[in-house]
Amino acid sequence: MNNPATIRFTSYEKIADTFSNWQIDEAGYRLLEKTQWVVTEKVHGANFCFITDGDVIQSAKRKRLLAEGETFFNHQIVLNKLQDKIQHAFLLVKQTQPDVNYIAIYGELFGGGYPHPDVEADTTVQPIQTGVSYSPTIEFYAFDIAVEYDNHQAVTRHYLDYDQAQSVFQQTDIFHAVPLLVSTWNEACAYPVGFDSTIPALLGLPPLPDQNPAEGIVIKPVTSIALDTNSVCVRPILKKKIAEFAEDKRFYQSQKWPPTQQAFPQNERLTLLKWEIFNLVTENRLHNAISKIGLIDSESASSTSRQLFNLLVADVLEALNANQAEVTKSLTEYEANELRNYLYQETRQLFKGFFNT
Repeated sequence: MNNPATIRFTSYEKIADTFSNWQIDEAGYRLLEKTQWVVTEKVHGANFCFITDGDVIQSAKRKRLLAEGETFFNHQIVLNKLQDKIQHAFLLVKQTQPDVNYIAIYGELFGGGYPHPDVEADTTVQPIQTGVSYSPTIEFYAFDIAVEYDNHQAVTRHYLDYDQAQSVFQQTDIFHAVPLLVSTWNEACAYPVGFDSTIPALLGLPPLPDQNPAEGIVIKPVTSIALDTNSVCVRPILKKKIAEFAEDKRFYQSQKWPPTQQAFPQNERLTLLKWEIFNLVTENRLHNAISKIGLIDSESASSTSRQLFNLLVADVLEALNANQAEVTKSLTEYEANELRNYLYQETRQLFKGFFNT
């Protein structure tokens, strides 16, 4: 058994919402086209992870491990239900990879509300996210397994191929992402969004009388591949959301997108980036930031609000740099400060409208 204090946690990589973020060359495109891809439903919840050495299990939210006794969307109830299954998953992985030290099972905590007259509500929980109804109880939706080795000199880490992870989830009866389509890159990217969520039926629940559209889809390789980009090597996974869940205003309004990664006159750079920020500071992005830290209670409202503010600002800056990397690099110190102040102003305005209504 490993010491729980030595367990390392690696956040799940942010999933791109457009393949242009990868900035790949012709060889990269050829690799995309000759790879088989799987499409799964994207669940609207809170990113979560269980890490185990086969004995000890630790839980993590989006950015860090949870401390003992810390609660996060009633995760302890989920852990209690899954404990034996998670330990079994480790043993299954160890059968084929005997040197493994830890596995990390990534997924989403979701649910907490299902407004159907024949389904009893769970009054002890609140919905993790709104907009899609999945289950009256809090559940876990697994979608990836990372395997870690530590020989005391170096730590190596890789993800199981989709089929391998699928086999582990099936054998352990861990609820997981199932394929909507397995096909080519072009057909996977063309998969239509806007369908009703498949999750309630998979959980044995009756359909809702009204529409219950899924948040979107995730597209990933069946067999793991790596793409060489201009800066780093990336594991290509793509998400595609319906407009209602977009984190950018331009996805659901008829607005022209400025060209990305293009040279702009000096007097237009700041105007362009402010326009980017205006469209990136959205209520959907705020909802997703809240899902990373948990519900805000009255006792910790002040410190949690500051944490949430900083998290949202960092997320917008990350998206801004992905969309307009060359332009942001060309800013003077004065322009960079003015842009950051504008971001703070837009974020405060969003907070004011969101928390005072």
